[in-house]
Amino acid sequence: MKFNIAIAQINPKLGNLPANLETHYDYIQRAIDEEASLVVFPELSLTGYWLRDQVYDVALKPDADFWQPLLELSWKISLVVGFVELSEDFQFYNSQAYIEDGHIVHIHRKIYLPTYGMFEERRFFSPGQHIRAFDTKFGRVGMLVCNDWWHATGPLILAQDGATLMLAPTNSPIRGVSDNKVSNNTQVWESLMKFHSKVQSSYVVLANRVGFDDGVGFWGGSGVWQPNGHEQARAGLYQEELLVTEFDSSLIRFERIYSPLVRDERNEVTMRELQRLMER
Repeated sequence: MKFNIAIAQINPKLGNLPANLETHYDYIQRAIDEEASLVVFPELSLTGYWLRDQVYDVALKPDADFWQPLLELSWKISLVVGFVELSEDFQFYNSQAYIEDGHIVHIHRKIYLPTYGMFEERRFFSPGQHIRAFDTKFGRVGMLVCNDWWHATGPLILAQDGATLMLAPTNSPIRGVSDNKVSNNTQVWESLMKFHSKVQSSYVVLANRVGFDDGVGFWGGSGVWQPNGHEQARAGLYQEELLVTEFDSSLIRFERIYSPLVRDERNEVTMRELQRLMER
């Protein structure tokens, strides 16, 4: 199977749902024009990141009328968008929705909410409780949001659940600058994406944003890594961009034959040792 994936490296307007929805329309149409079959937006793409108390004003239920135009567009192209989710019991989640053929197919609620240093997500969001791959027209897909990728168990679970395409929507801020004027975060994310794509023998798609929220900058640098860990395509730093590149399932087949790490994973050993640690 071959198809084109688009990454919408955008600069959302903080707390402005109507303006951000218009931006989504624009990038979705551009992705359609570029013959992409899937377009991936960053974490909290519909709201911006540094929301604080605005979380409660921009939250959406999955059955809200707001979604109808995006549901209609998803008959032409599959969509991955970030939003603040309001649950039936009035909890708020940092969530990512996968929308396809007129339906919200899957919602991932961010598991690991950073609340240290400059980050304060746990003050406003509830943590997600599930990591699941799901079926799409492109096979099994998995999503983890930003800090979820900094914990090794997430990509492992997705691969063992059958995912061959893993999506990494993120809002990664500029933190420290190296000698070559690249954010330290940029180099860490490159290492993470290379590692997880190789070890889980899967395509990994990083969708990061650009611009500023309340004085905090974001570096962009979105990209796609092949199942052998090689970087396939990268967007520029600090600029809005639509990046389009090809997914080719034959590369997954080759890598999983050449290096059968997913097949040889010892889940029973992992479970036994984790249970031992939990019982200490």
